[in-house]
Amino acid sequence: APPPGFELLEEIGRGGMGTVYRARDLAMDREVAVKVLQDKYAPGSGTARRFVDEARITGQLQHPGIPAVYQVGELADGRPFLAMKLIKGDTLD
Repeated sequence: APPPGFELLEEIGRGGMGTVYRARDLAMDREVAVKVLQDKYAPGSGTARRFVDEARITGQLQHPGIPAVYQVGELADGRPFLAMKLIKGDTLD
C-alpha cells in the first residue's frame, strides 16, 4: 500500500536501505519524491531507526544540494517513509 496521502508513480532510485519513487502529494497536488524503507527490513529494526534518524537530520538541514523533507511517516505495515522535494534532472551516472 502507498504511504497515506501519496500516490506512487514510478521508481526512480534504489539505495542500500531505501527505494525512492516519484509520487504525487494528494493534499498539495504536487510531485514529490517518496523514500520508503525496503521491505526486507523489519519496521522495528536498527535499519528502520537509522532511516528515520537520517530523515529527521536531513529535515533540519537547509542547503541547495539537499532536498527539503516535507514529511516522515509510516506505511500500513509499519515501515517508515519520507516525502521530500523532487529534484528533476539527470543522475550522476
